[in-house]
Amino acid sequence: MSENMTPVDRKCIEKGMTRADLSRRSGVPIRTLEGWAKRARTNPNVYQLYKVAQVLECHIEDLIEPELAEAAKDQ
Repeated sequence: MSENMTPVDRKCIEKGMTRADLSRRSGVPIRTLEGWAKRARTNPNVYQLYKVAQVLECHIEDLIEPELAEAAKDQ
């Protein structure tokens, strides 16, 4: 796995699903997932994170990148 991958992409690979699969199962638009992957969307919607976490069988915290979590904590 690439070091530059997002936690969402890593979890998808672990579960053997594509972003399109994740989008269909979670109801989160694929463009949103792609924005997260490109790191263009740095303030994800909590409800969308929750839906993705349910599909990936993990906690929301597992999907947030550590550096983004630190930045949010500092604000």
